[in-house]
Amino acid sequence: MTLSEERTFPHRMAARLMRIRDLSADTKGPVRIVCIVVEAREGSALVQDLMDEVGRAATIEAVVEGTLEVAQKYILFGEVTEKRNGEEKKLILSVSLAHNVNTLDIKEFKRALELEAEVIQKLVK
Repeated sequence: MTLSEERTFPHRMAARLMRIRDLSADTKGPVRIVCIVVEAREGSALVQDLMDEVGRAATIEAVVEGTLEVAQKYILFGEVTEKRNGEEKKLILSVSLAHNVNTLDIKEFKRALELEAEVIQKLVK
């Protein structure tokens, strides 16, 4: 292939922002979650949802490259998979991209998402 040849790349689906408690084995396509790291070790981390209501925030194991930092906030992009151990089923997020957002104000971020939804709703009418 020369530099003048045109290349095409396959279209990728946008990652949907989701709460961890809404994830299931049937979740298709890439997702993104905003979370805080509860436990971390090389290659995986237990993360808790920051977009959910206090007291209802779920956790999920995230398989990552490298190590995430405990008590840091991240936006994780990845695919949901299910791991079976006999009768027990466990959801795992296979992370393709982890972005540290420790300086992100979660309340302002949620407000921006609400405003975006309002604008879209008004434009659709």
